[in-house]
Amino acid sequence: MKRFKKFLAALLIAAFCLSMVGALADGVVRTTGNLNLRKGPGLGYKSIRTIGEGVTLEYDKSEKDERGVRWYRVTYKGRTGWVSSKYAREGSSGGSGSKVKTTGSVHMRTGAGLDYKSLRTIGKGVTLSYDETRKDDRGVVWYHVSYKGKSGWVSSKYAKKK
Repeated sequence: MKRFKKFLAALLIAAFCLSMVGALADGVVRTTGNLNLRKGPGLGYKSIRTIGEGVTLEYDKSEKDERGVRWYRVTYKGRTGWVSSKYAREGSSGGSGSKVKTTGSVHMRTGAGLDYKSLRTIGKGVTLSYDETRKDDRGVVWYHVSYKGKSGWVSSKYAKKK
């Protein structure tokens, strides 16, 4: 009987832990300007309220609208809605001392993904500081770097952490 009670307790704990996984945030965004919290992921949805610049928000879901703009579902002051990636950056996992070294010639892009415009090409063997990372739709990590007076994103396919 004791073994059964221990087994049942372990089963209940496991079920509770699995149910909590769904409640965890997918990530964090920080607003880069005043933005609208909207009822849905797109400009066609009504604005619920305005959120100021510099606010950090946890998101539990993200999707792209018909223009290809990513939207994050967040909760702010008790209201759940969507904010645009045009005015919110995904949370930082880098820091002022984080560095990557290019492993081949790499395009520095305006955003974290292949769909974004290339700003310039950076050659192999260049060490870059990064302050933020993001994953694209394919799960590839991108580093936000500065190089020769411009800032942009480089793919982890061509840049490795130092």
